[in-house]
Amino acid sequence: MNPELIDLTARLTTLFRECIGDPHARISGIEPLPGHAGVSYRFTYEGGGAGDARAAPLVLRLAPAGAPATGPNDVARQGRIMAMLGGAAGTGTSPSGVPVPPILWYDDDPRWFGRPFFVAEFIAGDKPALGERRFSADEMRRCSAAAASAAAALHRLDWRAWRHVFGEPVELAGELDRLARLLDRPTLEQRLIARAPQLRARLIATMPQRIRLGCVHGDFQWSNCLFRDHRLVALIDWELAQTGAVLIDIGWLCMFSDRESWATDDLLPAACPLPDEIVDEYERALGDQIERGDVGWFRAFAGYRFGVITAFNLMLHRRGKRPDPMWETIALSGPRLFERGLELLG
Repeated sequence: MNPELIDLTARLTTLFRECIGDPHARISGIEPLPGHAGVSYRFTYEGGGAGDARAAPLVLRLAPAGAPATGPNDVARQGRIMAMLGGAAGTGTSPSGVPVPPILWYDDDPRWFGRPFFVAEFIAGDKPALGERRFSADEMRRCSAAAASAAAALHRLDWRAWRHVFGEPVELAGELDRLARLLDRPTLEQRLIARAPQLRARLIATMPQRIRLGCVHGDFQWSNCLFRDHRLVALIDWELAQTGAVLIDIGWLCMFSDRESWATDDLLPAACPLPDEIVDEYERALGDQIERGDVGWFRAFAGYRFGVITAFNLMLHRRGKRPDPMWETIALSGPRLFERGLELLG
């Protein structure tokens, strides 16, 4: 075992023994999990005396080393959101109707790991994208309905009662300004973002005037959905959660189902539903009509947003600040994301 994993094992052992009060707590089998946001490890907790031994697979999520614990790096905030949505760990109930991994602990106290963290139950499930098996068209239809149902449950929550967790409402204009600041860096690949200013201008000119506010996941895509028997058993990766326009989530999922947005199919399920089918499923699950005319705008906004995120993360990767070769592949679709956004806006 490498020194980092040895250190994490020791720290987790201390955490469990002190927080549970179980002097027999043991941590074993720690290993990194794949992912591109934050740092995650799977491990096994064994507790109880010789006659009362029990074991459970768990997950430790940490903020990136050296990164400020703000925004997407505020891992303790992610843990708090999931804890509030999912209820008590081990109960198998979700008072919000949104399936999330049950949270055991979350904290930003540096004495445990030197950075914010949460510990969650490990949820076994398949991902339609980036997974080991291909979903059939029939399976994807069932998964799409389950994903739409979870999105509707999240968006039906009274955001005013959840603003202490999700934050104050973020306006679309503020989102565009924040993304523009990320683009204003000479170290970005200029070829990749050449059409970004044009798309931003069109988004500003056609911005919806009336939006439905609610709790938003922010990264609602297939690779963040874990399915088992066509049921959505966990929606993961809440680092972009906010209070905002709920159609951000729908436009995002549509983008990750739109082959015309991509130069490669790496992030799309092999049999993903069409964007219009996703919108139909969502409207049925919501039990209310949505502004269909606005969906194209939010799909275009999703392309702009992910195009900016791609350019920024590609820069971090190439400069060695956050190495992740995946961004080299995703960047092949960068120019197309902006072009597709312009097409959707006519």
